[in-house]
Amino acid sequence: MKWWAILLLILTALLQIRLWSNDGGIAELRQLETKVAEQKQANEMLRRRNADLRKQVDALRSSEAAIEQYARQHLEMIKPGETFYRFTPPRNSR
Repeated sequence: MKWWAILLLILTALLQIRLWSNDGGIAELRQLETKVAEQKQANEMLRRRNADLRKQVDALRSSEAAIEQYARQHLEMIKPGETFYRFTPPRNSR
């Protein structure tokens, strides 16, 4: 009977060592939980960005005004007869 108790004590000690060690133990579990939380946050940011892009695409597909606004802002296009002025900040003279 004593040897069973000793064997169970040794087995319990080995399991505790495995549980608290870095390799597959609680510390690794905490690291993985942190990584999962960070990835969920990154995924949420990407979902919001995708939703914004989807709205922009829908607007461009359905509205000529949206197309004109996009062309003016991002492609610096102008209508015939308009004059385009670009203002740049002055260079610092030394």
